[in-house]
Amino acid sequence: MTTALLEQTIELLPEKAVLLADRTLVVADLHLGKAIAFQAKGLAIPEGDSDSDLASLATLCQQQNASRLIIDGDLFHSPAGLTTAIEQSLESFMEKLGIPVQLVIGNHDRKIARLPAKLEPVPSIEAAGFHIVHDPGEARDDRPTIAAHWHPVARIADGKRTSLRLPCFLIRGEMLVLPSFGSFTGGAIVEPRKDDRIFVAPGDQVIEVPPRLLRK
Repeated sequence: MTTALLEQTIELLPEKAVLLADRTLVVADLHLGKAIAFQAKGLAIPEGDSDSDLASLATLCQQQNASRLIIDGDLFHSPAGLTTAIEQSLESFMEKLGIPVQLVIGNHDRKIARLPAKLEPVPSIEAAGFHIVHDPGEARDDRPTIAAHWHPVARIADGKRTSLRLPCFLIRGEMLVLPSFGSFTGGAIVEPRKDDRIFVAPGDQVIEVPPRLLRK
């Protein structure tokens, strides 16, 4: 779905990503190595989520003919999850991708003492007229902002007592908050405010949710 934020055109993709006018692809909150981090604490969780997410992201970049990739924070989950295998998978992913990859540092990334230099980690970045920062609390008032961090989920009424929960894009004022891209991440129900716009992808298309169907 194509929409506008302060006269800047963006395309919301059902794969939980946004494509900017200069074909910059922006995703957020992969939390690579999260399963490994839980395994280190004794929780028996199958591996494979990180490799699968990187493969999906590579496919998306190719399908959208992306000119560069910006990861809007929390690429990694914790120091325990950043294993040699994860680093090698990421390095292979970047080599095969063949486009610039940049990381906006998220709160989980800050726990990592040594982030891979090839990611060009920065606190924020400008792209196609947008200020991109991980924490919505650091959004700027003077220009459209893309943020993440909240892992927003929409609760949508489908009956008198039942509802459907889906990852969502949230537009609040001049800020777009991205859903988490990672397959092994939780989510927080959005408490809609007046004039919020919420978009979900129940299938292969992004649609806007009518406010009357949203539940807290």
